[in-house]
Amino acid sequence: MSRLLGLARPLAILAAAAAVAVFMIKSRPQLEARNVATPPPQVAVRPVALGTVPVTVVAHGNVTASRELELAAQVSGRILWQSPKFEPGVVVEAGEPLLRIDRTDYELALAEARQALASAELALADARALRQSARIDEAEATVAAARARIARAERDLANTEITAPYRAVIDEQRVELGQFISTGTAVGRILGADRAEIRLPVPPRDITFIDGRNPAPVDLYAEGGSPETRWTGQLLRIEARLDSETRVVPVVVEVENPLDGNRHAQPLPFGLFVRAEIPGQPVERAVELPQDALHGRDVFLFADGALERRAVTVARLSDGRALVTDGLADGERVVTTRLELMFDGMAVALLDD
Repeated sequence: MSRLLGLARPLAILAAAAAVAVFMIKSRPQLEARNVATPPPQVAVRPVALGTVPVTVVAHGNVTASRELELAAQVSGRILWQSPKFEPGVVVEAGEPLLRIDRTDYELALAEARQALASAELALADARALRQSARIDEAEATVAAARARIARAERDLANTEITAPYRAVIDEQRVELGQFISTGTAVGRILGADRAEIRLPVPPRDITFIDGRNPAPVDLYAEGGSPETRWTGQLLRIEARLDSETRVVPVVVEVENPLDGNRHAQPLPFGLFVRAEIPGQPVERAVELPQDALHGRDVFLFADGALERRAVTVARLSDGRALVTDGLADGERVVTTRLELMFDGMAVALLDD
C-alpha cells in the first residue's frame, strides 16, 4: 500500500503542474496580427534638361620641336674655339657661331688656288696673243678649273666655322675644345626654337567632335602643375591615319615661339608632358549624365513611384560623364542611385521626399 502511495504522489504533482500550464496559456491575451510594410528603397534623380552641350576633348602628349637637326662638320681639323653658348639647353640665334676649326690648311689651299688661277690666266693671255687656238682652248679649261678650285677652297674655309642655321636650342653637344674631327663628324644636335609641336593621341570616337578644317585655340597645361600654368596653341592638323599599335588618331597642336617670355607667361620647354583641352563641336538637344546612371545602354527613370527602364543613345563617355543624345525628354527624371537590384516597375521613393 505504501508503495502505491509513493508512485501516486509524483503523478499528482505532474498533473497539477500541467493543469497550471494549461490555465496560464488559456488566460494569456491574444496578440493582434499586424502587417509590417517594408519601405521602398530611396533613390536620387537628375531632371532632364535638353540643350546645347559643349564638348572638350582632353588628350596628353609631349612638347617637341617642329624641326630637329644634326650638326656635322663639313671639313676636318682641330677645334680651336668653342662658343660658351654651345651647351645643352642654351638658346642660340640664327647665324651665331658655335665652333671654329683650324683654318691654316684651308687658307693655304685658297692661296694656292688663287696662284694657280693667276698662272692659268697668264697662259691664256699668251695663247691669245700668239693666236694659238689649240693652246687657247687648253688655257681656258685650265682657268675654269682654277676658278672652281678657288670656289671649293673658299667654301671649305667658310665651313671651318660651324654656325646655327636658325634660332634653336642646343640639345646635345658631342665634341670638345681641342678635339680633332673629320668630315662628317656629328658635333651636336639642335632643336628649332621658332615652333613647338604636341602630337596628341585621340580615340576615333572623339575625332568626330573635332573640326580639323579650321585652326582652333587649344589650352595646354603642365601635367601635375598649377592650373595657372597654361599656354595657348593652335590646332594644326588631324593626321589621316590610325596608329596601328595604339589605335588612336594623332592630332597635332602647334605653339609659336614657345620659349618667348614676351609671348607666353612663361617659356614652354621641350620635353614637357602636357594636358591639352581641344574644343569640340557642341551637341544640340543633348544632356550630360553621370556615367553611373547608365546600365549598359539603358537608364532608369523615376515615374509614379516606380522605376522605368529606358534605352538611350550615348554619343560619348568621358571623365565619368555620359553624353546622351536620344531617348530622353525634358522634365523626365533619371535615377542616379545604383541599387543592388533594379528592375522595370520596381517601387522606389525619392531620396529628397
